[in-house]
Amino acid sequence: MQDFRFLIFVTAHDPLSRFDVLLKTLRGYESLPGKKDVFIYIDAAHEADAAVLKDLLEPNVALNALNVIVASERYEGFSLTWAHKDLLREAVRNKYYDFYVYTENDMVFSNDNFLYWFLYKDKLKALNLEPGFCRYEVYGPKRVPFDNHRVWQLNGLTRDVWGERPYCVESYLTPLDDFVGFVSLGNPYMGMMILDQDMAEEYIASISSDPLKSFELTQFRCWPLADRSSMGLAFENLLPGQEHRRVVPIVKNHDKVQIASCGLVEHCDTKYSKELEDKLGSVLDVTEMFGYASC
Repeated sequence: MQDFRFLIFVTAHDPLSRFDVLLKTLRGYESLPGKKDVFIYIDAAHEADAAVLKDLLEPNVALNALNVIVASERYEGFSLTWAHKDLLREAVRNKYYDFYVYTENDMVFSNDNFLYWFLYKDKLKALNLEPGFCRYEVYGPKRVPFDNHRVWQLNGLTRDVWGERPYCVESYLTPLDDFVGFVSLGNPYMGMMILDQDMAEEYIASISSDPLKSFELTQFRCWPLADRSSMGLAFENLLPGQEHRRVVPIVKNHDKVQIASCGLVEHCDTKYSKELEDKLGSVLDVTEMFGYASC
């Protein structure tokens, strides 16, 4: 594994404003096994910060290469999340790397996350699935699954997930493995994507890698431009009845199940959890995400 080669892209608008968060994100990458080449794309309006940002980061992170790229002015606003795609395509076509990662600048992807993904990616490919992750925010004593903040019913429909549209959690059991199984959450958005060479070749040839055409695949979810940059193959070549390809691992917790820690990735903020608390009066912890409908 020490010979693995990672190409990692990070989008950072106004990068010095949240320097500590960006540093935490990069330190998560330090733990990955192998060589890591990181390209941080910043917005043109903060071009003057590029040299300062690199000087601040380099003594504090152990990466094979650290590059700060100023995106052209056409990548304004949320389109900045797409600025890395040309370099991604070039690298994939030339097979420079083993793995290709994209994350927002406030997502912590660790070695535990990678090892789980690596060990199960090929097993799940056979089922037209891919290892996914659930984002959470640390909010007080809780880890809040803000993208999937509800109790998902494992034995029936979860009501009113997208407006009045319900969602049926698909379960894939692996009783002799490290996990009880895998489940498909209603919202497959992860704020990141990770691809091996085969997956990356499929991705750059797909409409998922097109900033406009990708909208067609999200259907009723209506993912905005920034979110579609990290959709990977989640909505590509689905089987009949399949809503997306991403699943998360679950483990036993007394008489309940919960997402395994390796299937959780931290979003370094509290804004979405605060919004949920203001709206609902309280928030769920990641250990409270699954239930069973009464018969």
